[in-house]
Amino acid sequence: MRFVLLVGMLVTVVLATHPLWAYEVVPVADGGVLAGKIVFRGTPPEPKKVLISKDIEVCGAGHRERRDVEVAADGGLTQVVVSIEGVSRGKAWPTESFILDQRGCAFRPYLQVVRNGAELVILNSDPMLHNIHTYELIGGAKRTLFNVAQPKFKPKVVQTIKVSRGKAIRVECDAHDFMLGWIAVSDHPYVSLVGENGAFEIADVPPGTYKVRAWHPFLGEQVQEVTIPAQGRASVTLEFK
Repeated sequence: MRFVLLVGMLVTVVLATHPLWAYEVVPVADGGVLAGKIVFRGTPPEPKKVLISKDIEVCGAGHRERRDVEVAADGGLTQVVVSIEGVSRGKAWPTESFILDQRGCAFRPYLQVVRNGAELVILNSDPMLHNIHTYELIGGAKRTLFNVAQPKFKPKVVQTIKVSRGKAIRVECDAHDFMLGWIAVSDHPYVSLVGENGAFEIADVPPGTYKVRAWHPFLGEQVQEVTIPAQGRASVTLEFK
């Protein structure tokens, strides 16, 4: 019995440090392109007015307008992350660093995509204390990933982004409750943040049939199946209401 328990513990440790599924970078000779648009049907909610309660000399006085759902004139929905599910092999991630700045009492960018396991460079460009607090979202629950105080004399910190079950992170500042940001986490680079008109394009996709997932921080997700041909092009439109 003790031997069985020991083996079980070893397996648990191995799986925790070396997951069975890991993305593999390989040449993509016959990749296709997925292009599409995310649209919103209906009337978007009115902007929220959030009270700026402190540090008004930097953050501004009064209220800040926050549009949780932002729709372009043609109905395109912004602030959406599109990912192709289940890609295990393919192109490499871009070489750019992942950076989150706190400037003007706002997280910049408001929404970004970060590779799971990558380092996130967190900047404080404001002349005061910020306290960045991140939560992994798991269904309707959440758990703290890290909670770091960042005074003005500490303009840069680095944290590893590693989620266990969720695919999204909520970013808050414990020193300023009106600050809010989001991070979408992906194991592979077949993911895109849509443009201002809701359009996106993902290239060098290994041919096959996949589920395409669109995620919005406040509207949830929409999923659609699509087949991407070798050296061809597929298109998809996903709707939120």
